[in-house]
Amino acid sequence: MNAEISIIILNYNRQKFLDRSIRSCADQITFNRKIEIIFYDDGSTDSSLKLVKKMKSPLIKILSNKKNKGIGYSSKQALKQVTGKYFMRVDSDDFLNAHAIEIMAKILDHNLNYSFVHCDLVKVDELGIKQKILSTKNKKILLNHGAGILFRKKSVNSVGGYNSKFREAEDHELISKLIKKYDYFHIPLPLYRYYQHGSNISKTGNRNKYLRKIKKN
Repeated sequence: MNAEISIIILNYNRQKFLDRSIRSCADQITFNRKIEIIFYDDGSTDSSLKLVKKMKSPLIKILSNKKNKGIGYSSKQALKQVTGKYFMRVDSDDFLNAHAIEIMAKILDHNLNYSFVHCDLVKVDELGIKQKILSTKNKKILLNHGAGILFRKKSVNSVGGYNSKFREAEDHELISKLIKKYDYFHIPLPLYRYYQHGSNISKTGNRNKYLRKIKKN
């Protein structure tokens, strides 16, 4: 049976944070909505895959690359497995407020012209303790954070989805395409917990190179 909402967890060597991230997705409080979790491992060399397989949750679909291929490629492949009409990408070292999915889904339910809903971010430390709140009403912050956004899959597919050639800034490119074509909505609530450190999955040091490519298009 297809899900209504799919949560994609992208992972690369984040074994330490996986339990927290997956539990926050699996424990979402929703009303009559079927949720699926698509765990996509991008060639981790730690024990991430072994840990997730031990969970044996019926909610989790496990996919993996034999070697690291980058966040753009992994996002595009994971999107192909989405059965929900809405989906959210969650980074494996981040986590969600328990009501995030239901609140954001209601907006999409009643506003068919919206391609996505985005909330504010709570920047946390390694222990998950709040450091500060980032408002995605700021367009620059929105474009830099593709995780924690609830997308309408139909809208995303209509603009070609994620660019598999982008190892960084794949979120920036996708959101830029969507906002040129569709309306979207900001919820001024900090529903996504964001942990930033020097080796985030999306940081290879070449983001500016990909941003230049986006500006050319």
